[in-house]
Amino acid sequence: MHESPAHSLRKFALYIPDLFSARHHSTNFRNTRSSYLRSRLTLLASLWGGLVLLWIPFDLMHLPSNEGPTIAISRVFLALSLFVIAHCNYHRIGLKKVLHALLLVMLCINAFYFHAVWVLGFPTVYSGYIYGYTLLPIIHIAMLTILPLTLKESLFLLIITAIPQWISDTQSQRWLTPENLADYWLQLLLALIVIWSQLSKLYMLMRLYRQASLDPLTGVFNRRVLLQLALKSLHTTQLEGKPFSVLLFDLDKFKRINDNWGHTAGDHILQAFAQHIQQYSPKGGLFGRYGGEEFILFVPGYSPKEAIDLANQYLTGIRQLQIHIDKYSQPLSITTSIGIATYSHFESISTLIDRADNALYECKKNGRDCCLYQSSCNNHITEQKPIPA
Repeated sequence: MHESPAHSLRKFALYIPDLFSARHHSTNFRNTRSSYLRSRLTLLASLWGGLVLLWIPFDLMHLPSNEGPTIAISRVFLALSLFVIAHCNYHRIGLKKVLHALLLVMLCINAFYFHAVWVLGFPTVYSGYIYGYTLLPIIHIAMLTILPLTLKESLFLLIITAIPQWISDTQSQRWLTPENLADYWLQLLLALIVIWSQLSKLYMLMRLYRQASLDPLTGVFNRRVLLQLALKSLHTTQLEGKPFSVLLFDLDKFKRINDNWGHTAGDHILQAFAQHIQQYSPKGGLFGRYGGEEFILFVPGYSPKEAIDLANQYLTGIRQLQIHIDKYSQPLSITTSIGIATYSHFESISTLIDRADNALYECKKNGRDCCLYQSSCNNHITEQKPIPA
């Protein structure tokens, strides 16, 4: 079934803030994009460094004897710089570090361009061997096509490319000549195509990431990705010597909601519940759908008492939640039960979840709409009485 153009545009509009800036990208997506950028940038810097060296014989053959060796030495320095950046980038992890490496690559190649045209006396010719150096900014723009960058990142790199060219053209007093204006027009069109290509790659990467990582109904992490992230977070928390707690949610009598109100109403309730928990999740918390009407929130750094306090806040908030469904005049209300557990040394993540699940089972036996904590000591369960609505 094909989507209508209007529906496709509405879906694309949801991505616009994330296409403009990486500020609101999730940590997991930042890591995904970082890995993608790192591999491409490492290959690009390595190939560029090799091609720069291969061109040295042509410079020595076609440039005057007082210019060719100077530019050849400059090429060697550029190639070494690119090889060092490629090597360091290959062994560094994190989006910020990869973007810093990309910035260094752009600074190096544009510094080489400016040095080359300076050695050549800021050429004003529009043909011949030397003219190829004046076209380097176009190549610098074109090579950015392969990278999935945000609009903000792309514009910043394009400005870095434009500044040395503008200074060079000003020095040669040719920046308002018809030939140069034609070059600017060509570069502007190329820059727009490059930006479009970068945003398209980023958009596709986001869509693939969300399809693979997020629950399609609620938009929160699916079970597979959630457990992967939880394992990484647990490892980090262990190294820092901090507690690690889990809250396992189950919507009370959800099957009855589906039977009485229909599956459409049930879907709306799942979406509203997930949105509420996600909105009030603590910083660093990992929230996702565990299956059916069960959801999990991992809270690194939370002690048992802090996790219980957080669960009680959620109980109160969910009781007050009013879910409006189009075909019903009265809003629907729901409650939830929450099983809580805190990581104990040498247990697996699945054992931790099992303890939270045991506590959740006791919640259901005790009448639901409450939270219970299960410690690791003899599976002792601490009861938390429901707070009156």
